[in-house]
Amino acid sequence: MSDKTFYITTPLYYANDELHIGHAFSTLAADIMSRFQRSMGRKVYFLTGSDEHGQKVEQAAKAKGLTPIEHTDKLVAKFKSLWTLLDITYDDFIRTTEERHEKVVTYVLNKLWEQGDIYASEYSGWYCTPCERFWTEKEVPDKICPDCHRPVQEITEKNYFFRMSKYQQKLIDHITANPGCIKPESRRNEVLGFLRKPLNDLCISRPKSRLQWGIELPFDKDYVTYVWFDALTNYISAAGYPYDMEKFNELWPANAHLIGKDILTTHAVYWGTMLLALGLPLPMCIYAHGWWVTGQGKMSKSVGNVINPRELVATYGLDPFRFYLFREMIFGQDATYTKENFTNRYNADLANDYGNLCNRMLPMLMKNREGIFHKTEATLDQTKEIIALAKQTKENFVKGMEDFAFNEALEHVWTFIQRLNKYVDETAPWKVAKEGNTTLLDEIFYTIGEAIRFVSVLVTPFMPNLAPKFLAQIGCPQSMNFTIKDLEWGQLPEGTKCGEPKPLFPRIETERIQALKSGKPAKQAKEEKAPKAKAEEVSTDGVITFDDFMKTELCIGKIETAEKVENADKLLKLSVNIGEEQPRTVVAGIAAYYKPEDIVGKQVLMVKNLKPAKIRGIMSHGMLLCAETEDGNLALMTPSIPAKTGIRVH
Repeated sequence: MSDKTFYITTPLYYANDELHIGHAFSTLAADIMSRFQRSMGRKVYFLTGSDEHGQKVEQAAKAKGLTPIEHTDKLVAKFKSLWTLLDITYDDFIRTTEERHEKVVTYVLNKLWEQGDIYASEYSGWYCTPCERFWTEKEVPDKICPDCHRPVQEITEKNYFFRMSKYQQKLIDHITANPGCIKPESRRNEVLGFLRKPLNDLCISRPKSRLQWGIELPFDKDYVTYVWFDALTNYISAAGYPYDMEKFNELWPANAHLIGKDILTTHAVYWGTMLLALGLPLPMCIYAHGWWVTGQGKMSKSVGNVINPRELVATYGLDPFRFYLFREMIFGQDATYTKENFTNRYNADLANDYGNLCNRMLPMLMKNREGIFHKTEATLDQTKEIIALAKQTKENFVKGMEDFAFNEALEHVWTFIQRLNKYVDETAPWKVAKEGNTTLLDEIFYTIGEAIRFVSVLVTPFMPNLAPKFLAQIGCPQSMNFTIKDLEWGQLPEGTKCGEPKPLFPRIETERIQALKSGKPAKQAKEEKAPKAKAEEVSTDGVITFDDFMKTELCIGKIETAEKVENADKLLKLSVNIGEEQPRTVVAGIAAYYKPEDIVGKQVLMVKNLKPAKIRGIMSHGMLLCAETEDGNLALMTPSIPAKTGIRVH
């Protein structure tokens, strides 16, 4: 194993809104890997932080009546409080508004400018404001952003460009020669496929006439730095480049950039060519993991399907939440979150398998051997099998973790746990106790106790709070600080006395379990619980005719502007383009579900011929169509593909 410090990073989370389960997943993955590497005896440097410049941040701050720095200060405090709640053990939190970072961005810009890798040119292209990105004519034939699916606008202006194309072949050669530099393999192939096409140079500036909130270009005071060029530099600015090269040489190249698959191109291509231009080594691995999705697709504030990690932790506890995310997802692929999946995984793996080992064994140990483990020789074939399997489990676990195969590593541990539960059934210590064979009983109890210790040490990176409690229950003192690196069978000392057993994973009650407890079939219990509807004749009250329906004129509208209505928490004032000379003003009760900056440019379904009404002193002319989501939020009704603004909906 290398003596170099293990340097691992998360993306810098964009400071325009609060974080959801997807953001938490990246950071928890880095935390679990950091804890694992420390337990393997390595020095670790774990970096996370916040990306605070750019147009979306500026707009979000303006919508709240704050300056950009006031806005980001508030969000960063929330970011850090979430990391505290999730027990994230980062070594550094970098903000792109910090002087140490801005100083390095300025240095990098000057260096690339002086060596001719940045140049000025006039550019015409299609610009997406929410993504802060230019697209070519070919990339947006429908004038819709490929990433966020919002309309783009044509812009012609002078800007500064990084000669990304100059380093295209060199980047291809590096990726080809280093198969593990982008993982999983499908993502590496995706990047190589992208690089087979001609690579355009990267626009790395924005004119101050359009954007004020950014790091000023050192060679032109009328421009600020493109947010991605700024943010990516954090990985070397936090590592000390170029002002603390002793620290930088200890950390760089980074062992792993952990990112979501949606920002793979920026990290593998933009960042890779930037490093090549600076003459710096590329990171050892960029790992692009999948998304946590719901039935409505990728989590998004605008869609209204965001899962709040704070709520899950409050409901189920921190360690079960951490465990579930990495037991359920194959790292690198998408995974679907449902409450049912969570409950089933918790009850099966934690309550039944892991928790049951202590709950079954410790009361018997206290009753028959005064709670004391006595170390003996292995005589049973089953005991010898457990000892051999423990060694193999550790090897497989370590291999899985080194490959970022978190779910595979846990799968090996749970295969071992399931074998242990079977061992209890096979050896039947309750029968051995009745027979008075204390030597054999000690062998069985020690094997189970030592196996619980073995498992608890392995899963500590995933469950840093509850795994030590299992160790405490079998009597391991805190001074016995076992690491994964030094983990071997037989380290539970002779004469160790267990603690009082307490269920650490109480089962989550489900409707099916409650029905079983009542002794009634689930269907019957559900029917008895639900009020019975009275049979009644079909009524035509409230039914309209086709002619009545046709009086309602529905159309496609496009939200041009959005702002909160003063002293009204639920209302937004919208300017909606419906293809007429003047846009319509519409007051909508959606402020609790949508932020103004998130819906500007969005196409919506609208009732066009609704009688105007004055709401909070504002004349509202029209109504947007919404639907209630499964979790009680509201979602705007939008066309599945871009439609002509103002067109009637039939």
